[in-house]
Amino acid sequence: MSTPALRLTALALLALLLLFPMAAIGQSVMVGKRLISQGDSASHVREIAGAPDKIDRIPGDTSSPPMEIWTYRRRENVVVLFVVDAKVVHTQEKPAETRTVTDTGDAILAPGQRGSR
Repeated sequence: MSTPALRLTALALLALLLLFPMAAIGQSVMVGKRLISQGDSASHVREIAGAPDKIDRIPGDTSSPPMEIWTYRRRENVVVLFVVDAKVVHTQEKPAETRTVTDTGDAILAPGQRGSR
């Protein structure tokens, strides 16, 4: 994704979080047997979940602060944390993509999943 597109995405997410703060209250995700919640510090998340599998950095500008998107890929799910000023501001959890490879090398996705590679 290009830098302008990332900034637009970051601005849209930030606008949603600012316009609908009540929708984000109480958002938490489980990582292993531990809970990560909105407002947790980045250091606390690293203590619970370890280093993220992927970090996307979105630079800040005059209208929005820099943001990091931390992705943790687990066997059964993918946990995504949006981090601003070393605090979790939004969490997402989605099922992990499941692929089965046939004898011919073709990938078969689980129902309801789209190929991304």
